[in-house]
Amino acid sequence: MTDKRMSLDGAERRRVYLFRHGAVNYVDANGRVVADPDAVSLNERGRAEADAMHTMFADVAVDKAVCSGLKRTTETAARVLAGHSLDIEVNTRLEEIRPATERQADFDLLRDVAYSHWQAAEPGRRFLGGEAYADFYARAASAFEGIVSGYDWHAIAVFAHGGTNAAILGWVMGLGLGAFGVVDQATCCLNIIDLDVAKGDRSILRKVVRGMNITVSDPLKSSRHAGDMELLAGYLMKFTA
Repeated sequence: MTDKRMSLDGAERRRVYLFRHGAVNYVDANGRVVADPDAVSLNERGRAEADAMHTMFADVAVDKAVCSGLKRTTETAARVLAGHSLDIEVNTRLEEIRPATERQADFDLLRDVAYSHWQAAEPGRRFLGGEAYADFYARAASAFEGIVSGYDWHAIAVFAHGGTNAAILGWVMGLGLGAFGVVDQATCCLNIIDLDVAKGDRSILRKVVRGMNITVSDPLKSSRHAGDMELLAGYLMKFTA
């Protein structure tokens, strides 16, 4: 196991490296949305992002690795952790928020795609008519709580999705559903979280975000002026004008 770190009051300080998967194509060059978004693989840019993150992360010690099990997270984890000699566990409850299988009759690109996450806290709000944001938040947050409650690690790498990471960071920062829309997650970004765990009952005493949305190619986000949902909506608008 990695060396234990301790807080001043004697709590065990654990480290979580929370990644988003690398870039993928959900829409083809003709504006057609892929039939099964769960089946997409990393594209050329996504593979390059993961390899660059591997270089930056190569000397970081971790005891355990977990991913959502979808191809884009398993591929990202394998590339980032190449050389770490870790089995990558699967927790399907980390999978991305699920849209409806059929488009809503009143579908609107701005409301339902570009700025959908800003509506997450509205009662009953669903993502593209599919999974309710409140249900998704409960699923992702409880999955993360279950992962970090284990005793067999001091530093862990978790590979998930933009929405899943927003839910987890919302739990860490106490924002709840308010984190959606507020928390940006670029492809293959890294978030760093410390958790202080009590000696006796192993309860979490403190949660601290040490770093958020860290990317290798653009650490200052000088070329990132929109989130991925807004970028996707803008791309789709080219085919609906």
